[in-house]
Amino acid sequence: MFDIAIVEDEELERRALRTILERNLPEVSVVGEAKNGAEALRLIESRKIDLMLLDIRIPRPDGLEILEFLRNRAAATKVLIITAYDHFEIMQAAIQLRADGFLLKPVRTEALLKSVTDCLRSAAPVAAVPQPPSPEAAPDLRAELGRMVAAHAYRDGLALVRRQIETLHGQRDRPARQAVLDLAQLLTDLIARSGRSLPAPLARRIEALATQRLDPRDSYKLQELFGDITDLLFDPGEETGAGAAARIETVRNYIERNLHKTVTLEEAAEQAHVSACYLSRLFHRQMDMTFIAYVKERRMSRAKDLLAGSSLPILNVALDLAYQDANYFCKAFKKEVGVSPSEFRRASRP
Repeated sequence: MFDIAIVEDEELERRALRTILERNLPEVSVVGEAKNGAEALRLIESRKIDLMLLDIRIPRPDGLEILEFLRNRAAATKVLIITAYDHFEIMQAAIQLRADGFLLKPVRTEALLKSVTDCLRSAAPVAAVPQPPSPEAAPDLRAELGRMVAAHAYRDGLALVRRQIETLHGQRDRPARQAVLDLAQLLTDLIARSGRSLPAPLARRIEALATQRLDPRDSYKLQELFGDITDLLFDPGEETGAGAAARIETVRNYIERNLHKTVTLEEAAEQAHVSACYLSRLFHRQMDMTFIAYVKERRMSRAKDLLAGSSLPILNVALDLAYQDANYFCKAFKKEVGVSPSEFRRASRP
């Protein structure tokens, strides 16, 4: 599996590129998107990328500066430059920085798929740089996680724990069992320090680490286990009354502001300064529906407003509500409302 990042300042362009790749190339995964140079740098620093689709005219740092940054750090990432301009100076500069190919806007599906396939044919997936944590680094990790818990920085904490697991799997053919056990002990110590105890099922899963086979191919199992431990670490405990209502109001406001893009439980939890696990329970208790059901309900309500009150094409309505496929939007709308978007629009007009 190859990991691809899309760096493009136009949202519709990003959506189109992602849709083409995901529909036609099952061997690739779009692992990140960025709309400017600053976001692209954070993306490069946060995860491995086998291939980057890079718009040359993004806000600073621009595409050439991002390409230069990648080459200066000797990254093995392949880079396909996307540009609306075929100026000689741009091409020459990109070639000098060892760009792996060029795509002119508007990008044609056939050209995109061929360029991506050609690039990946000569590439091996980029491996995470192995940086095994040393015993001396453990106190720093403990302190850093402690600061994140105090700041309710759940997503940062989860990302840090995930990186630790990925690093352990990158050390050798099999992860170091003792290092995995040490990380589990560190997290459970932090949980105990907060005055809470591990639920029995979770405690048994942690105990099983001492004897179970730790195969690099099963890294997702470790990630799931340590994700559950991290959720408990960041879970503030049951909350009722005005505090709970205020958190849910914050989340509902966040959903409403972001109906035009994908809204995840993790992102909403970050806004409310709680873990995703806790928010899921709290949301269901307060709203009498799941988080996902609520987001779907609000999207459908917004779709009705757009269909009845505007002349936007149905494709645009779908894209404006974060549906990457108009056919899927139409099916989802009919399932929820009982009629197709076109039928609803006709019935809403005098």
